Amino acid sequence: MLKKFQYDLFVIGGGAGGLASSKASALLGKKVGMADYATPSPHATTWGTGGTCVNVGCVPTKLMPFSARMGEIRKDQIAAGYQGIESEGKHNWKQLIETVQKHIKELNVRQESSLKDHGIDYYNKFAKFIDRHTIELTDIKGEKEIISAKNIIVCVGSRPILYQDPKLVITSEDVFQQTTPPGKTLVIGASYVGLECAGFIHGFGYDTTILVRTRVMRNFDQEMAYKVEGYMTDNGIKFVKRALLQSIIGVDNGKRRLVKWVRDGVVEEDIYDTVLYGIGRQASTKQLNLESIGVKIDARNYKIIADDYDRTTVDNIYAIGDCCLNRLEYTPIAVMAGRKLAKRLYGDSNEIMDYADVATTIYTPIEYGCIGLSEERAKQKYGEDGIKIYRSYFKPLQWGFRKRDDAKYCGGKLIVHKESDRIIGFHYVGPEAAEVTQGFAVAMKMKCTKRDFDNTVPIHPSLAEEMILMK
Repeated sequence: MLKKFQYDLFVIGGGAGGLASSKASALLGKKVGMADYATPSPHATTWGTGGTCVNVGCVPTKLMPFSARMGEIRKDQIAAGYQGIESEGKHNWKQLIETVQKHIKELNVRQESSLKDHGIDYYNKFAKFIDRHTIELTDIKGEKEIISAKNIIVCVGSRPILYQDPKLVITSEDVFQQTTPPGKTLVIGASYVGLECAGFIHGFGYDTTILVRTRVMRNFDQEMAYKVEGYMTDNGIKFVKRALLQSIIGVDNGKRRLVKWVRDGVVEEDIYDTVLYGIGRQASTKQLNLESIGVKIDARNYKIIADDYDRTTVDNIYAIGDCCLNRLEYTPIAVMAGRKLAKRLYGDSNEIMDYADVATTIYTPIEYGCIGLSEERAKQKYGEDGIKIYRSYFKPLQWGFRKRDDAKYCGGKLIVHKESDRIIGFHYVGPEAAEVTQGFAVAMKMKCTKRDFDNTVPIHPSLAEEMILMK
């Protein structure tokens, strides 16, 4: 006799991938449940439905730099003839955080309503496996219940890594809810998260330093990373290069932080109001009891090992998103992977996720959008003689209202495979990088060539035209 399960599908994790896979499965007629619980950070930061992206990732990361640029726009307004505008105005950090959080909470409510509309049972509870079909759910009061499901998708995402005393540092999770202004800030790590946070903190007028162990944005095209770093440096953000963190100590009754690091064999130190860790993330799988039921996990970063069809080593348990090994950590990828998995499980599709030529944008003070291979990886794959590189340098038209020396960092790069003429790398540094990059992602998915770009009539004047006029 076949065992009867409470759910056809149960999803652990209410982030982008979990929401997408659960809704897609429900639309295909399946009984679906979902558990989502954000374990509080060491500073008691927690959040509602929507996962990292909505609460402590993409959404606030776009809103905060946008808000920070308002101060810069004020200078353009004066040059454009607006009267009665102070060139140096005061900023209310607390009001900003309250405004951003109000918007996020509206998104949380909208997400929960959408789950209800799809007939999905939502549990704001922590989930842990008992066996391959059975899950224990625990609420904030410690009360437990047991549910069962035929298939289970794990998409719990990841959380920031902390090596020092967590009470002395914050992460990108905390900064978006912290109503106290950050003051003089040290950002540890030059990943894109660290640079984004440093960028908007400095944009609101706070002294900001970035501690760099090796290279800035080391996994991205280094010529373009240099442009981002140069722009940030010219605008007042300090980079301490080749620095190895030594210690963080609370001073002034715990109100400030004495930070020591080693650079070129010399110990250096300074005192900061805020220290923000941006050195990477770790999958949130440690407490799910996965290994005890046979799901294999990578020992270094606790990421789940899954195949191209998102199957783990237990045949009814699947995994998608940032908690999986060898997956790009990017919200829209989890969304698409979740929908494709649902259609394979309950529809008539056999289509798997294609991780090649995925577009992304970094919301640093000067934005960076890219698709495909960096110059370094293109040379590794095809050899230096196997590629051709086109570059452009430009000053955005909207930057023409006043003298700006930092326009020299705007530019584009196309990496072309010589034999096929196919564009294998797209890189843009300048304003509105996401809007410029997105449309080109479609072309690159269709394996466009440099000749296709050359035969395209540009929109003029525009930022995007700089990417198709390269000779």
